[in-house]
Amino acid sequence: MSLYDLRLKRTLDAVHMEKVDKIPYSYSGPAYMARRQGLKMSEFLTDFKKATDAAVGFCRSHPGIDSIHSPIMSAYGLPILWLSEVKVPGVDLPDDELWQLHEKECMTFEDYQDIIDNGYEQWFISYAKERIGDPMSKMAPFQQYIGTTVQRMKDEAQVPVMNGASTGSPIEGFCGARQLMNFFVDLFEEGETVKAAMDKAQEYLEKNFAAQLKASKPVAAWVGGWRAAPELMSHDTFMEFVWPYIRRLVDIAISLDVVPVLHFDSCWDREIETIKELPPRKCILMLDGSTDMRRARAILDDRMCLLGDVPAAMLAFGTASQVYDYCKKLIDDVGPKTGLILSSGCDCPLNAKNENADAMIQATLDYAV
Repeated sequence: MSLYDLRLKRTLDAVHMEKVDKIPYSYSGPAYMARRQGLKMSEFLTDFKKATDAAVGFCRSHPGIDSIHSPIMSAYGLPILWLSEVKVPGVDLPDDELWQLHEKECMTFEDYQDIIDNGYEQWFISYAKERIGDPMSKMAPFQQYIGTTVQRMKDEAQVPVMNGASTGSPIEGFCGARQLMNFFVDLFEEGETVKAAMDKAQEYLEKNFAAQLKASKPVAAWVGGWRAAPELMSHDTFMEFVWPYIRRLVDIAISLDVVPVLHFDSCWDREIETIKELPPRKCILMLDGSTDMRRARAILDDRMCLLGDVPAAMLAFGTASQVYDYCKKLIDDVGPKTGLILSSGCDCPLNAKNENADAMIQATLDYAV
C-alpha cells in the first residue's frame, strides 16, 4: 500500500468510525502554510505553481499530515460563495496582507422578486459581473490549475485533498449580498418572499455542486455553514430556512460517493441533535472551536466523525506545550480509537507560531491508539 493510500484509508476509516492505526491529522489553513514556505500572499493567490510547491513542501516536511484542505485557493472564490466584494493582496491591499471580504449592501430587496420571476442563474451572472467585480472570470487561472494541484499532492506529497468543491445553503450568499442586518430583517418581515428566492437559488446551487463533483470526482467536498449557524436564529427559523437546503446538498455528495465535510463555523450546539438526521458514518463534522466537541461526541456517539478543533487563538498566542496538551486531551475525550480527525479550529491562522503548528501535528504521531 502506498503512503497516499495508507493516509486516505486512515482518514476514511475515521469517517466510517472504524479503528485507526493513528489518529488522522488534516491540515487546514493555506495562508499560514504559504507564508511559512516563504510566499507572500499576493504570490500565493496568483502563482499557482509556486503555491502548489509550497503545499507539497509543507506536507513533506510534516509527515504527520494525513490530508489537506485547500492546498491552493483563489480569493475570488469567496465572492461567488458570499456574493460580496473581496479585497485582494497585491491589488487592493499590501502584498503580504490577508485577503478580506468587503461586505456592503450590493443586493436590493427587489432582487428577490427578480430571482423568483427570472431564475437565479441569470440574476447571479448579471449580479457578479456588474456589482461584485466579475469574480467568475478572475477564477479562471485557479480552475485551470487546481486539477494539477490535486494530482501533485497525490504524487509528490502523497496527501489526499479534502476540499474538492465548496458550497453552502442560499442563506450564505443572500446574507453577504444584503448585509447581515438587512437580511435578517427581510427574513422576519418578508419570509415568504425570501424563501421563494432561496428555493430558486437552491436549484442552481444543487445543479452546480453536482456538476463539480461529477467532473472532478473528489474524495471530499465542503458543505459550509457560516451565516447559517443556529446561534443566529431560532430552531424553527433554522429548520425552515437552513436545514432542508444543507440536507439536500449533503445528500447530493453522498449519492456521488463524495464525503461531505460539514464546515460548520460558529456555535452549532443547539442543533447537534438535528445533525443526527444525516446518514450515519458518511460525513465529517468540521468545527472551529465554538461548538462543544465533547458534547457533540456524546450526542452523535458513533454516528459521525468530528474534525477539529485546536483554537486559532491558542495557535497564535499560546505555547507549544499548551497546544500539545490540548490535542492529547481532545483525543482522549473525543476519539481515542477512531472518529476524530485532529485539525485546527477552521484554518490555522496566518500568525500561528511555527512551534505551535508543529506541536499540533506532532501530537497525532505520538499518541498511541
